Amino acid sequence: MHHHKALEIKNLFYSYPDGTKALKGVDLAVENGESVALLGPNGAGKSTLLLHLNGILQGQGEIRIFDLPIVHENIREIRRRVGVVFQDPDDQLFSPTVFDDVAFGPINMGLTREEVNIRVNKALEDVGMDGYEEKAAYHLSFGQKKRVAAATVLSMEPDILALDEPSSNLDARGRRELLNILCALPVTKVIITHDLLFVYELCERAVIMDDGKIVADGPIDEIMTDVELLEKHGLEVPLGYSELKEKAKKESKVRRLKSPNG
Repeated sequence: MHHHKALEIKNLFYSYPDGTKALKGVDLAVENGESVALLGPNGAGKSTLLLHLNGILQGQGEIRIFDLPIVHENIREIRRRVGVVFQDPDDQLFSPTVFDDVAFGPINMGLTREEVNIRVNKALEDVGMDGYEEKAAYHLSFGQKKRVAAATVLSMEPDILALDEPSSNLDARGRRELLNILCALPVTKVIITHDLLFVYELCERAVIMDDGKIVADGPIDEIMTDVELLEKHGLEVPLGYSELKEKAKKESKVRRLKSPNG
């Protein structure tokens, strides 16, 4: 099989209907299997960029997903291959039950009832929410909703997972559970976040956006040690970087001890 980049964006511009320029010439390539943190201040264009990855928004420029251009006739295939998880899970959950929400994508893909059931079970298991099929989303905690929202795209077995602030509003335990879930998923990931400790364990590369452009792109270690760069773009390392590394090491050790089966 010919090797294609998972994601290739060339010279992408986007203006909102009111004329606000949100993206001002973005170039970004992501390899298959890479995990990339997308950092930057509010209003930098991060969420706008994410919504271009599956054609929810369409600007000027070129975007290819596994060499498939995002054009009208490819949209169904693109949406199957790119799962976008919004910051607010209530934007993603609208069915009477958790099962129906997670089954929505696979049903639209035209899968058989049996295949749909298998996909739903697997996706809910992946996010630790099996057993909640018959619950209504509004009975769930915020953290549980976040996990079900992720399951609604995982059930389509995407090749790219794009998440907007996945750890926001989660307590420490919910955050850790979500992190473990995401670490275990072998897909390409693009993650918008303000939570540097969260992505430090998850991503090997970080991209900083500011004012509609990419201003830095490199190994996450290098980006996170460049305090001047971070401060210039309204980002702060939550702890001293060395403490951060130690904490990440400690936490991942703990995680290994607890789950011998993988």
